[in-house]
Amino acid sequence: MTEAKGDGLSLLIASIVFLTLCWLTFAMRVWVRVWRKAFGADDWAMLIGIVLFTVTASLCIVCSFLGSGQFAVDIPPVEQMKGIKYFFIAEFFYASSAVAIKYSIAITLLRIATARRSFTYIIWLLIFISIAAAIVFIAGIANICYPITTLWGETPNGSCNLELNSNVSFFFSAVEILTAWSLAILPAVLLWNIQMKTSIKASVATILGMAAFASCATIVRLRFLSLYSDPTEFMYGTGKIGLWSIIELGIGIFAGSLPAVRPLLSNSLFGSSSNDSDAISGDKYNNPRTRNELRSRDVTLDTFHLLVDKESNDNSQKYILKETQVTVMTNDRVGTSGEWEKKQVLGWKKDNGLSRSLGKGGGFGEEKHNQFEVQGTL
Repeated sequence: MTEAKGDGLSLLIASIVFLTLCWLTFAMRVWVRVWRKAFGADDWAMLIGIVLFTVTASLCIVCSFLGSGQFAVDIPPVEQMKGIKYFFIAEFFYASSAVAIKYSIAITLLRIATARRSFTYIIWLLIFISIAAAIVFIAGIANICYPITTLWGETPNGSCNLELNSNVSFFFSAVEILTAWSLAILPAVLLWNIQMKTSIKASVATILGMAAFASCATIVRLRFLSLYSDPTEFMYGTGKIGLWSIIELGIGIFAGSLPAVRPLLSNSLFGSSSNDSDAISGDKYNNPRTRNELRSRDVTLDTFHLLVDKESNDNSQKYILKETQVTVMTNDRVGTSGEWEKKQVLGWKKDNGLSRSLGKGGGFGEEKHNQFEVQGTL
């Protein structure tokens, strides 16, 4: 094997760094989603994306020891043939991984845009465009040589059109830039009218929009795609193209996993409190501190007494003392059982004969939630 040099060394280091970073971030994502019992389709899509990215990065690591980023005169012919073959295979996994990562980010945005049909259509359109572009890219590079083994020299009498490789690569990169920036802008638009603290809104939009950074790597990658057109120096071009492909996918996985791991991030980093995180993640009412605050908001209305004079043939029904007790409360109690029950009736006195009479009848001993209670005593 050839020593990794030049762009090949950069490709080797970038592959190892982003593999480590992406798997650590994804492990945190899985831990949070399992902890909150919210593992969904976007997590499965990201799992597929990171597995395909791992294959792509692994093939690039092998290519870095087979002359990637070096000129043909410095690479033994046998190793050059293997390097071209492995990098060609890596291109299939690169395109598939990019689509899976983009799909995962889009599904995350669909959760926010559920009630806004126009945005839902836009997101699904972006998913369709990304998948269609990947199919065109894979079909294009699969037909740059006939037979394909001519590309790495196993079939000397075949024919190749390396410009086709450059053209479909330009097309796929352009679509990736378009969809990445569209998915980066959508979070800010979706959160524009949501009632939320400005700092929290900005942090969430920033986290969801970080996928745009991946498109920056795609833009840089564009300027090196023309290196595919030189068949004699194919391995030299793979150094720069492979490097920016790994950076693009790595940033996509890292940025796409940030919304899921947001509860684990420090408050000082994004300027949010634990209550804000709970509100965004949907766990506001599972927070013990919030439950304590809600207990203090129990509202108890006064007990109204009314003497109703009715004309009736039965004199025993002439004067009826009616009591209407209205209580609006949460299900959580404050204090002991006896104290809580006493607080539900304003003006209750122990030595009040009427109260004792009602107490014996069981009027004050019953607890009613979220309803009106009408009690009568002769």
